[in-house]
Amino acid sequence: MIQLLRRQPALWRRAYPSQAAKFSTPSSTSVEQFMMTKMTCTLGPASNEQSVVQALNDNGMSIARLNFSHNPRGNYEYVTNLINLVRNCEGMHRRVLARNYNQVAVLLDTKGPEIRTGVVEGYVPGEKNMYVTLVDGAEVLVTTNPEFKEKVSNETIYLDYQQIGSTVQPGSCILLDDGLIGLEVKKINSDLQDANGDPYCEVVCTVSNGGELGSVKGVNIPNTTLQLPSMTEKDKEDILWGIKSNEIDIVAASFVRKAGDVRSVKAYMERCISQARQDGDIAKDQEIVRPAIVSKIENKEGVDNFEEILAESDGIMVARGDLGVEIPFAELLILQKKMVRLCNLAGKPVIVATQMLDSMQRNPRPTRAEVTDVGNAVLDGSDCVMLSGESANGQYPELSAKTMKTIVSQADEALDKRWGFSNIGQRRKEMSEAILSNATSLESICMAAVNMASQTDSDLIIAISRKGSTVKQLAKYKPNVPIMAFVPTPQIGRRLVMHRGVYPIVMESTAADDEHERVVEAMRTAKEIGWLLPNHRVVVVDAELWDLESVSKKTKANCIKIFTV
Repeated sequence: MIQLLRRQPALWRRAYPSQAAKFSTPSSTSVEQFMMTKMTCTLGPASNEQSVVQALNDNGMSIARLNFSHNPRGNYEYVTNLINLVRNCEGMHRRVLARNYNQVAVLLDTKGPEIRTGVVEGYVPGEKNMYVTLVDGAEVLVTTNPEFKEKVSNETIYLDYQQIGSTVQPGSCILLDDGLIGLEVKKINSDLQDANGDPYCEVVCTVSNGGELGSVKGVNIPNTTLQLPSMTEKDKEDILWGIKSNEIDIVAASFVRKAGDVRSVKAYMERCISQARQDGDIAKDQEIVRPAIVSKIENKEGVDNFEEILAESDGIMVARGDLGVEIPFAELLILQKKMVRLCNLAGKPVIVATQMLDSMQRNPRPTRAEVTDVGNAVLDGSDCVMLSGESANGQYPELSAKTMKTIVSQADEALDKRWGFSNIGQRRKEMSEAILSNATSLESICMAAVNMASQTDSDLIIAISRKGSTVKQLAKYKPNVPIMAFVPTPQIGRRLVMHRGVYPIVMESTAADDEHERVVEAMRTAKEIGWLLPNHRVVVVDAELWDLESVSKKTKANCIKIFTV
């Protein structure tokens, strides 16, 4: 029996090549293969060189995350440099065509209305992190005095939450760094004044669970209600900078608690676009696409209001670090699966994040539990998985990305219905039944196209889309083959990379307004890249061209076409 179990996967691999292997170019190396499930990599001190960012890109990075929790307020030189490194990368299939195809999206992860520690004394931004060691049983002073904002030590820890004195009481628990370090409150000293006469408070604590504390780490206070705004002033400044730079494709809104928080961020972005036009940072006739809003679910209130948050968001991030501290950790497994499933049904991309390959910050190999965690996130239906400290601060950023790609590729294979796992087909059926009664014309066309690709055993779906709507609807139904999305601008293309299986390509301007030329260019490009070979079958969808509500009046309307190469 053991021998049979060991042999069977090899037989499957020979019979059914992986999606990644199938859609690599004939002349490419293995690192240039395509992943159906996407990967987000956080950039930081360990990945602030062009060679490292290029290696992350070659190993499957679709989204580059910039964590603004660690970026000093008003200082954008460092993050601008990181964005330039991303934009200077050579894209997939660079050896086949002269065109670059670098469509890596940049994600601005806001600090959010959270509580964080100060900076470890002596730490220099952009360099390797420094730590202070907190020992079990030791006494430590938690303070809101700004004098200690950049002087965190093993005796004094700064917090940026002025209401800490009225929030905790003796016996309360304060958790640091995703709950890795625990403090027990012993005494509270309120109504103190700093050198400028401003009030602050001190909380005397005992270390109940020690460890190494780095700079600007998250703080959780379980079983309390925090009075925090939907956006901080720093968040607003960072988002405005991102809009004016026109280099931010996705904004991850941290600590979203209700739908109103998402609406506030969305409305603020629209005001930023108007302000950028008025200030001359953006030309008045320049078309601007609002960055996609990904809501991070990190607290119990966000879980309780998840469905209303999902309805307002462009995507969801299951941020398991803070979430696993705010709720009983045993509930996290089921909550993750439920949230991923609801995102799938809504057709919204979902990113599963935090500690996926955490041990690879220090070790060159992942734990077996981490391998299973990443694989199960893919099997659950995640559109994207994420590296955090592994690629930002770890010792093995490139190896972490390569390892995650290997795991994801294996899990992608298992999602192919031909392997006996009917996960995708079953999900597609459930989604079709759920929305069939009130589906829009575009949604019906895309549903039919995905079913057609499955029933005809097609090798590729080509979507020609002016605003990305067609691509999003196709991705909703989880096709087994990639969606090559031809779009008019890089901005529209990069906002689509969160979706599983979507590969955006910017069309040449000469073909933008001619249906026949669009299809010809798309087919030619797919052949040049190596994704369409002789006898391959491709489904082409060009639905946005038509006024779909009156499509029956157009005798030549043909939104879906099937070609054999």
